[in-house]
Amino acid sequence: MNIYVGGSLRDVPQASELCHEFVERLAETIVERKHTLLTGCLGSMDQTIAEAAFRAIEKDGLDVRKHLIRYKLANDPGGQTVGRVQISRRVDWELTHPDLNPPEQIAEADVCLFIAGTEGTFAAANWARIAEKPVLGVKLFGGAGAQLFDRERERFRDRLPQFVGVQDLDILSEYTDDCAQLARDVVDLCERMLTPRTVFTIMPFSAEYRDVFASYRAVCEEFLLNAERTDETESNQRIIPRILNGIRRSAFVIADVSDVSPNVFYEVGFAEGSARDVVLTAKEGTKLPFDLVDLPVLFWSGQEDLKDKLRRRLTEVTGRPPGRPSRA
Repeated sequence: MNIYVGGSLRDVPQASELCHEFVERLAETIVERKHTLLTGCLGSMDQTIAEAAFRAIEKDGLDVRKHLIRYKLANDPGGQTVGRVQISRRVDWELTHPDLNPPEQIAEADVCLFIAGTEGTFAAANWARIAEKPVLGVKLFGGAGAQLFDRERERFRDRLPQFVGVQDLDILSEYTDDCAQLARDVVDLCERMLTPRTVFTIMPFSAEYRDVFASYRAVCEEFLLNAERTDETESNQRIIPRILNGIRRSAFVIADVSDVSPNVFYEVGFAEGSARDVVLTAKEGTKLPFDLVDLPVLFWSGQEDLKDKLRRRLTEVTGRPPGRPSRA
């Protein structure tokens, strides 16, 4: 995943003493997760985050040309050189030109993150909006980053990917002095915007299915995924919208069809209609209705058998073995 980070370390209205540390921890986290940091070569933010990322890249023995890419203006005679520096096609990054081709560092980004700053930060965020990139502002340090958080939260449903909810976005407004944890949370959010980690599970809510859900959850954890069951999620939202939103925001769906349940079949059908992969399980001896007989079903004889079969199927669905995270 390519993450663009913009803003300023000179224009930090709040918690300025923490901002520098946060930027360094953010750079380290981006590198540790094997993502690519994109920046320019102009301001204080560009230089500080690039230097921190470069140190982390050297420490981890990674390829700097892959994980730290920066762009300098075409008429810039020199200056910042840390990382892989590309010459931009542009002579400036103003919004006053007849064309609306975004700067390369934004055009190539999957997510654009903004910290503090003023007019220049707003200009970069507007380029990100033109390029239809997710715009994330960190509120803790005030300035443009805080205002962008407030504005984008208002526009949340229209602008952000379907895999995250407004409660996920609110991590950007946390008040904390734990810069390392905040950096991890911010990068987690960036990852979830592109690759969801939640697996929505479908089954009757009766007590006999507690063991089935426990098996689902245990195997999902092996794949660094979070299995959710609607009746175990704390929310004031009505149950039907919560189910539909859970399916929409999931990586895929696992459903047990051992019992003939209209609710289960409705949710499975909605998941199929939402283009989600659906993994079906059922107790051995289950007679499936006509609509399901042609679908692959994992028939299980006990919880260890279910775990073993589910583990093999999730390796196919995720394209990776247990214990290996998916990185965009």
